[in-house]
Amino acid sequence: MRTLASLPALVLVTCCLGQAPSGMPGTFALGEGITVVDDNDPFVPNSFIGSFRMETHQFRSGAEQERSPMTLRYWSSADKALTEASSPGAPAMRMLVDLKGKWQYMLMPESQGARMAMKMRKKKVVMTAQNGTADTPTVEVTNETRTIDGHRCVKVVARSSEGVWTGWVAQDLPAPFADLQRVAGTGDPRLTQRTAGVKGFPLEFEWVDANGTDRMVCKVHDLVAGTVDEARFSLDGYQVMELPGMGR
Repeated sequence: MRTLASLPALVLVTCCLGQAPSGMPGTFALGEGITVVDDNDPFVPNSFIGSFRMETHQFRSGAEQERSPMTLRYWSSADKALTEASSPGAPAMRMLVDLKGKWQYMLMPESQGARMAMKMRKKKVVMTAQNGTADTPTVEVTNETRTIDGHRCVKVVARSSEGVWTGWVAQDLPAPFADLQRVAGTGDPRLTQRTAGVKGFPLEFEWVDANGTDRMVCKVHDLVAGTVDEARFSLDGYQVMELPGMGR
């Protein structure tokens, strides 16, 4: 279940693809077991329509990490998504993704009134299987409930050899994590396995590793479900430039 709390980091990784040097081919490696390829998957509409802000705090041995909290802002329509990822001491990175047209745009920080967008072919990050396989977690849907932002949430606990994930899940809302996978570009086959037992949108969740040293705490704020301002996805007023070697 750790992958749920790691999704903002995946968005940051994909944002960084916009900083790849010109002339870089369509397929390249980010590191051992991580490859970036063109996204030629069939179009699948987003299941979550709306917006939210997700704030993730990371702790190690009880101390919050230097770049914590990580904040992800997210807006989505059926075929587009806009993300803004930020952490302390680092500039916010904004990315617009056209899932149907298979393009992604790095929205550069405005400077002297100029609005620039770097256009590139939509990529996906494929993570090859690592040594060993994670066991399928045991998911317990408890009888405990809480109301968060007007949504009745059920406490869900998932346990595996990696650790324990505890979430308060709004079962009346579609989870945005499959959408975030496509936006962030991850092809990690383990994500589906680890999250299959969680039905709904976790509005608060915590993950603690098996050793009890690493902990992630995540909360969703400013949730708007079912509607989104389409103007969020407009490139009007932007000068769009295609990155050499990163297009079609």
